[in-house]
Amino acid sequence: MSATDDFPEDLLDLQHRWYAAEAAWAADPTEEKQHAFADIGAELHAHPYWATTDNRHKAIQKLKRAALDAAQNTAG
Repeated sequence: MSATDDFPEDLLDLQHRWYAAEAAWAADPTEEKQHAFADIGAELHAHPYWATTDNRHKAIQKLKRAALDAAQNTAG
């Protein structure tokens, strides 16, 4: 069982999209890219999964690690 199994697939997808939007905004700091990044962040914040966890901070850190690990496993 991997860490990604602890999270709904749509939440992992949102986290991947957040990282991609962050990179896009960093590479091209336009207002449009900033809004896209912020919109995905708002979706992440409002995801219903967070109502099911007792320690949101710890779960967020675990989600970030799981998303990065999954991305590295896909890339390499």
